[in-house]
Amino acid sequence: MSRSFLFIPGDVPRMIQQLEIFGADAIILDLEDSVSMTQKDEARHLVESFLRKHHYQNPLIYIRVNPIDSEEYTYDISTLQNLRIHGIVLPKASLKGIEKVAKDLPQCKIIALMETPEAFLEIAAIAKHKRVEGLLLGAEDLAQALNLERTEKSDEILYVRSQVVLTAKAFKKIAIDTPYTNLTSNEGLLEDAQKARQLGFDAKASIHPNHIDTIHQAFSPTKENIKRAKRIVAYAETHHTMRFSLDGKMVDKPIIEHAKAILDAAKRYRLD
Repeated sequence: MSRSFLFIPGDVPRMIQQLEIFGADAIILDLEDSVSMTQKDEARHLVESFLRKHHYQNPLIYIRVNPIDSEEYTYDISTLQNLRIHGIVLPKASLKGIEKVAKDLPQCKIIALMETPEAFLEIAAIAKHKRVEGLLLGAEDLAQALNLERTEKSDEILYVRSQVVLTAKAFKKIAIDTPYTNLTSNEGLLEDAQKARQLGFDAKASIHPNHIDTIHQAFSPTKENIKRAKRIVAYAETHHTMRFSLDGKMVDKPIIEHAKAILDAAKRYRLD
């Protein structure tokens, strides 16, 4: 499972050509907000040419298309036919939009970008759709729609963050947190990412490559987590029990399963 989703503008050749070196688990090549209207055609051509020459399994490659009600979306879909990508990020997600993308690009998974009030009124239906792989919170656009002032602590988006996590987990989908937009505070990024992890998010989106290492730090098990998880699993397997006391704390099946998940993540991210 990916911990980081890095947005790269579709009209910046040097960033696209270097996408592997940024270390992100997943890349979102953007044809929407980060590309001006005058550069849309150039971005499509650049992304198509690059992806026809390069095939990736790691990092995973997604494309953020333009909204389904725009003329640019039609051009995006035409460009992306038969390209080897992992999935589509759909802005202004709606159930209608998900169904259209599923029909237009049947080979691709979909990440629903939850950034409008209307999207949250049908969030369960969106998450339930078989082609949807995950939900990505777009807090900046949502805050604008709700006339909210974004703050460093992000208390104003606690409800929608929780709603994304609960709904995604209910349907066994990936929950991806909104990007942290302050590019000058690594301490603030770490605090924000750790808060998201504590709420249950699986990953965090990013708009700058310099954020990737910190996001991975927040969304990876610590050495202490791994060490304790090994002890829990070893005790359970050695004593053939699902209920015991370790270091004065009770351990039962959910805790053992969580320990196994930590060890799986450590192996996946080569931390053990």
